[in-house]
Amino acid sequence: MKLNGKGIIIILLAGGVGNRFKSKTNKQLIEINRKTLLEICIENFNKHLKNINIQIVINKSNLNFIKNIANKYNLLKPVLGGITRQQSVFKGLTALKNYNKEYVLIHDTARPIVTFEVLEQLLDFTKKQVNCVAPVIPINDAVRVINDDKINKVLNKENQILVQTPQLCNFKELVSAHKITNIEYEDETSIFLSVGRGGIHTIKGDPMSLKITRKHDLNLLYPHLIDNIYNYITKIGIGFDIHRTDLIKNKHNDNYITLGGVKITNSAPLIGHSDADVLLHAITDSLLGPINEGDIGMLFPPSDKKWKNQDSSYFLKETSLLLKKHKAKINNIDAVIICEQPKILNHSKEMIYNISNILEINPSKISIKGKTSESIGFIGRKEGIAAMVNSSIQVIENISDD
Repeated sequence: MKLNGKGIIIILLAGGVGNRFKSKTNKQLIEINRKTLLEICIENFNKHLKNINIQIVINKSNLNFIKNIANKYNLLKPVLGGITRQQSVFKGLTALKNYNKEYVLIHDTARPIVTFEVLEQLLDFTKKQVNCVAPVIPINDAVRVINDDKINKVLNKENQILVQTPQLCNFKELVSAHKITNIEYEDETSIFLSVGRGGIHTIKGDPMSLKITRKHDLNLLYPHLIDNIYNYITKIGIGFDIHRTDLIKNKHNDNYITLGGVKITNSAPLIGHSDADVLLHAITDSLLGPINEGDIGMLFPPSDKKWKNQDSSYFLKETSLLLKKHKAKINNIDAVIICEQPKILNHSKEMIYNISNILEINPSKISIKGKTSESIGFIGRKEGIAAMVNSSIQVIENISDD
């Protein structure tokens, strides 16, 4: 679902040189997986909003490059900014004088992550008469004022906040405020406050909307930026496995079975080429399906002697590596083991812990249940054990060229 941004124009500030970032490349043009931070920012707005216009405010050094980006995304003609942020905003506002708009969203491209939740809250205020709305987050650390590297004042963090962008502003009121003040301010809330205008509101911001000021900030945001540039969809995987019980022990001399990587005492072992772990085999298949990597029999065929008596944890670990290769993320795994014995409830917690370690996911994403077949059929006669698994996985949407 997209939010309707009709009547709103977005001004993206991308003219900063980023002295504190200490890079020869403007930080807005740093590439993450072959996309600049500016492009990631634009795509975030386009992903969440419809019926919008975007104008980029730039500096001379990257004029042609950013013009190409603007053409690529069908944006308004880029505008050359000023020496300061405030001057750049005013130049952007001036360039929009002939466009039909009531509100503008002013955003720093150095904050490439823009969420649906923040935009939804901001757009709710377009139904009201407000001058400015800004996303804010609380301060968790202690706040002090220093002078010459010495603390000389304590501030109460309870009434302090961190202010983010994008900030929603009434277009006419913001232009008017800019014309009144000559003092440089860091954001739009400050400008409205400086000229004595009320109607300034706040919404709940997002901690991930971190402003990239130094290289350390980019390192913190990198994994989230990688996720942000892909469009994920949810796929469901199904896995099933069954193994016979070695009732006469003509294959093994063991008095245990392995389920979920956990060895459990049992009157008869299970027969299999590997360790016959029906649960791990079913989970493995349920994870391979959504990423189109075949099944456990294709990747680890029983005809291959090297898998003889193999610990099935290895199969699941290799599948986990394939998930990472596809940048897939597990939502949850829901498993049922069908057997007369052993009693699964006594061992499910250990199985969950073991599987969560193999897949490197939170144990809360795994559910394991035990069911009997009420003494019906071969399972009821204790001649075998089966497992069924449903897995929900987020995978990158594969958009074809046709």
